[in-house]
Amino acid sequence: MEFAIGGRGPGGWAGAFQAASRKRRAARVAAAVVAGVAAVGGATYYWTQQTECDAESSTQLESSVNNDVQALIERQRERSVALTAASPERSLREHRSTGASVRSGTSRSGTSQSAAIAISRAPSMAALKSIPSDAASGRSSVRVDRKFFSQLWRFIRIIVPSIRSREFWVVLGIGVTLVIRTRLDIWVSDNAGDIVKAIVARDREAFMRKCVRDISIMMFPMSFVNNILKLQISLLRVMARKRLTLYFHELYLSQLTFYKATNLDNRIQNIDQLVTQDVEKFCTTLVNLYSNVSKPLLDVVLFSSRLARSLGAKGPAVMIGYFILTSAILRKLQPPFGRLTADEQRLEGDFRLCHSRLIMHAEEIAFYGGGQREKFFINGTFEKLLQHMQRIFMARFRIGLVDSILVKYLATIVGYCVVSMPIFFTSGFVRTLLAPLGGQKLIDQNKQADAEDAALVAEMYTRNSRLLISLSAAIGRLVLSGKELTRLAGYTARVGELDSVLGDLRRSQAADSHSSLDAIAKLGLEDVELRAAMVPGRLVDNVDFVRFEHVNIVSPDRILLAKDLTFEVPPGTNVLITGPNGCGKSSLFRVLCGLWPLYGGTLYRPPRSRMFYIPQRPYLAIGSLREQVIYPMTTLEMRSRNIRDEDLQKLLDEVHLGELSRRRNGWDNVCDWSDVLSGGEKQRLAMARLFFHRPQYAVLDECTSAVSLDVEGYLYTHARELGITLITVSHRPSLWRFHEKLLRFDGHGGWTFTDIKPEDIPQLTGINGESVAA
Repeated sequence: MEFAIGGRGPGGWAGAFQAASRKRRAARVAAAVVAGVAAVGGATYYWTQQTECDAESSTQLESSVNNDVQALIERQRERSVALTAASPERSLREHRSTGASVRSGTSRSGTSQSAAIAISRAPSMAALKSIPSDAASGRSSVRVDRKFFSQLWRFIRIIVPSIRSREFWVVLGIGVTLVIRTRLDIWVSDNAGDIVKAIVARDREAFMRKCVRDISIMMFPMSFVNNILKLQISLLRVMARKRLTLYFHELYLSQLTFYKATNLDNRIQNIDQLVTQDVEKFCTTLVNLYSNVSKPLLDVVLFSSRLARSLGAKGPAVMIGYFILTSAILRKLQPPFGRLTADEQRLEGDFRLCHSRLIMHAEEIAFYGGGQREKFFINGTFEKLLQHMQRIFMARFRIGLVDSILVKYLATIVGYCVVSMPIFFTSGFVRTLLAPLGGQKLIDQNKQADAEDAALVAEMYTRNSRLLISLSAAIGRLVLSGKELTRLAGYTARVGELDSVLGDLRRSQAADSHSSLDAIAKLGLEDVELRAAMVPGRLVDNVDFVRFEHVNIVSPDRILLAKDLTFEVPPGTNVLITGPNGCGKSSLFRVLCGLWPLYGGTLYRPPRSRMFYIPQRPYLAIGSLREQVIYPMTTLEMRSRNIRDEDLQKLLDEVHLGELSRRRNGWDNVCDWSDVLSGGEKQRLAMARLFFHRPQYAVLDECTSAVSLDVEGYLYTHARELGITLITVSHRPSLWRFHEKLLRFDGHGGWTFTDIKPEDIPQLTGINGESVAA
């Protein structure tokens, strides 16, 4: 008697149930094997990425510290040149005071004052130590909190200003490309399973179709997607850096913010590194985090969805659970390698600075016979570095033991256990279902069918192993993205501080209020005179004369250089300023030009466009000879005003530099003019620049100290002929005859403003204008 259900008898029904059971068991076996392999692979991936991330962090920190040290060395070298140019007889003494604060009685005038300020701001050994440690503390103390997300959102709005911007469409394109790439990864896994199935089943036609035809068709779109994603990420990095860098350039290079940030405000150091390096690192980390988080999230969602349709959740759950547990244990036991690396780089910087100081001050050390003392100090610094490196090696040894046990051996045991369970422990549920239909006989038949269904097992194993290992890698990247997020928080904090300070300085009178009102609040009760002197003054910059009315000159380090300064410089009246070093001569110019805060009374002056300043060491810009003469005007502006090169040639002839334009490439010659020209040629070129602009007032700060007396006399005479009113700082008595007024500082806050009488000039200069008295 036939018992039929759906057209089948008991044998047909049992065969169908047997086939379905084979597929389920094959799926479970493949899932178990893949889960074990994926657990090992996932943990190994985490450790590999963790090691690479630590190495990358160490490399970036080492590069940052090396750049900091190199910047300090360059600043010390520039300070050395400045000191030598300002006063050769004092350079040796000043060099020995590197890093020391300038006392109240030291130089504050002219280039010597600039050098003194440079010394007070130049980082010493302690300052160098604070750079890496601060960086480390910044990285360890930053938090992924509301402030971080607020700053990050502000910068994202700067980088992506609107949905119509190019940056927005690039961001959107990256997201679409990531989705396509994940779908292609799933196709690759499915296709790999089909290829293995065809190989095991010896199906040549299926193999040629899946391996040769399908891959040949898909390799072009897959290659295109992979490379277009790299291109989009690279473009977004460049576009983000461009937006953010131009934003900071606008803040930093307008309204004298660059001067205020480096000379009047001490809230941030190494602005050059922040603008050039930290902004780039912030943009790179932000874009990388976007791609490194978006892709794993898509992978987790799509891979899990694909696996759920074929395996269920048991295999991935075992793999994910072990992976998360291993990651948590490793993270809990891992030493603070970030802090240890920061300390190592700090000690490396100390050791490097010791040798740099030895090179810079070799002559002074040789004079003192301090070779043994320096060797003792350098060896001590090197010994500290070696001891710290040994501590790092021992820490890595201890964590390496735990890593090897968890990642390699224990993971292997767990994987083998997961693999063996379906083999050694047959499912009781299957036994119960098959017992009424033949019991042990059907089980034996099922074993034979398993051998026949090896192709199905191989297919499912290959496909699902790829998906599960890719899923473990995606989870690993998500876990590691937490470290990237912390690194991004560190860069965001540094860039956010730069944005805050530059924004404060750019706002109206921000620098004055910060450097004066805050400074007044910090003064003690005993500084009554200084507190009274640091009352903000009033500026009137729409007149055609210069007048100081009860103005107090106070340095940024709160030293009263001159008090109740009152005098007037009408057009056509040249004023000579003299006095001892540190009395406030150059400080007067800084107040006049708006570089230092105005205190006390009222300052009347013409607009800045009608004033010109020439320091002792003229600034020579990057560019051609033409651009040196017309600076800060550009060549396009010069052409628009119908100014020809012949006009510039006349200016060079007047300052005895006509041969410069006749050299190779003429006016278009581009070179490092600071190295090409001598000191006297630089000063004469600066005077040609003055004659080109022909301002109403010119402030000359020892600007002809390297020029011969006869050429100097001609330059001052020609400036008077052009109608330029001169305010000059100089110790040369030969210049008295070109001025009508004398402003003399006594070095104790006092001053006098008198006429220069003609009968006094012969006592100071000879017949040919040569100095006979100092």
